[in-house]
Amino acid sequence: MIVELEIKDLTIPQGLLPRVLTGTVEEKVEEYKEMLEQGVEFDPIVVWKRPDGQYWIVDGVHRTEAHKRVGRTTIKAKIVELKDELEYRIEAIKANLKHGLPLQKEEKILLAQTLYKLGVPIAELKKLFGVSERTLYYWLEPVKEKEEEELKQKALELRKQGLTQEEVAKRLGVARSTISMWERKNETQSQMSNFAKIAIFDEDGTPTPEGFKALSEYIEENEEELRSKPFNEVVKDQNLRDILKFLNEAIRKDFKRFIDSPSYEKVRSYLMTVYPYKELSVKARKVFFDKALSLWEKMKAEHEEEIKLEREVLEQAKKVLANPEYVFHTWRTLREDLARLGGMEHTFVYINKEKIEEILHRHADVLMEVYKTIPEATVDALSEDELKEIKEKVKDADKWGRLTKIREEVLQKLKEKRLRPVNAVVEEMVKRVEAMLKEETTQIEQIDWAKIEQIAKEIEESMTEEDWEDLRRYKEELEKKAQEQKKAKEKEKKTLPPSIEEYYRNQLELLLMDMGVKLGWVKAFEIADEIYEKVKEFSKKAVRGW
Repeated sequence: MIVELEIKDLTIPQGLLPRVLTGTVEEKVEEYKEMLEQGVEFDPIVVWKRPDGQYWIVDGVHRTEAHKRVGRTTIKAKIVELKDELEYRIEAIKANLKHGLPLQKEEKILLAQTLYKLGVPIAELKKLFGVSERTLYYWLEPVKEKEEEELKQKALELRKQGLTQEEVAKRLGVARSTISMWERKNETQSQMSNFAKIAIFDEDGTPTPEGFKALSEYIEENEEELRSKPFNEVVKDQNLRDILKFLNEAIRKDFKRFIDSPSYEKVRSYLMTVYPYKELSVKARKVFFDKALSLWEKMKAEHEEEIKLEREVLEQAKKVLANPEYVFHTWRTLREDLARLGGMEHTFVYINKEKIEEILHRHADVLMEVYKTIPEATVDALSEDELKEIKEKVKDADKWGRLTKIREEVLQKLKEKRLRPVNAVVEEMVKRVEAMLKEETTQIEQIDWAKIEQIAKEIEESMTEEDWEDLRRYKEELEKKAQEQKKAKEKEKKTLPPSIEEYYRNQLELLLMDMGVKLGWVKAFEIADEIYEKVKEFSKKAVRGW
């Protein structure tokens, strides 16, 4: 159901909306505001009317804010029925995943974790976010690890209370072998508790020299296993894992900085001499950078693909913007037009829409320079004489096709002048030509009746008795002919529509008699001939049987 709601009555429950990291995007609000000011009307927003009477926005926060900024107090809204706040969250995510300001990957992960903790099944999450089961399990790994850790602590506590492994397994709903494995891991962690006594991190969150030393010793002791398996599978101590996480985040940033370097060896040689990597022992550093090679190769390949994509996007965007007939609206529409008007494939553009829009925004200044090389048309782009020329071309056009014809002629004129045909300007010019046509028609229809009466009086005074007799006889013949035609039609079983020419010919003959009296026969015949020719021309287009 579509209704008009007061904006002041709408609620934006920020804690429940899907955009958990970015919130409201200012640039998108300003873009919508400009579109509203230009006369664009958006689809209705979607709201949930809660049992307490509140209206919660499901989809349309940016549109609502834009309406506020242009001074509107109401907005069109589609009301949907939802069961509870969980269903509200899911519906809001569905709506957000479809429109032009998509969620960040990190936001999707946080939302998936939140919904999973609220009891939404894996199958439903997989369908909602449109990802593979493997990806979803990767997203949910921290939550599952936390759940497993909590379950493990419960199991160990029950074992301390004297319950057997079988009793604990039955109570918690897990396998006995799992209880046994947890106990073994707990013993190993107890043996490594000496790390806990070391100050691993400073107050600013950076690892201490003692922390780096502890990690170096662990890497050296487990070098063979670390070279064949991922670090996280081998390193179980959380303190050491935290230091590894710190190093991994650092090396990702550094690889990104030096991604254009010609070789990994050069990058490696330099990074091994700087903080934080130099804090590791020489042997530990070598193992760490050997393992980092696969990350470098992956980031390098992604970077090269990004460069290729960026080059193609800019090339096609410049091609579209350089077209004199193209009118820029938003970066989103330009992205869509790369497939519609450019040479990019539709599916490819859709799949990479986030990356493509980011590239367009990043190179906005350069692209706008290309666009501005062709100036936009203004209301005075075509002179009065040029508009009159268009008027003359279209004045005989059919009434229903005349507006289209005017618009085509205006666009052609602007194209010849290499001006962009802004819609509002084109429509203004069409209106001006229409006004010229109406003005000309009005002038033609205006008749100086006083002058005509004077002429008619002069003609009447100059007529002889013989002229009056001829006129009377001619009128009687016309009336007799009209009566005969009427009787003939009444005799017909099926009445056929008259010919438009024949109908008007008869009418003109009667009119001619009156004009002959008032205006003189020469002038009367000139007018009649002119009208009859126009009727003939019009009748070719007219519908028979009117």
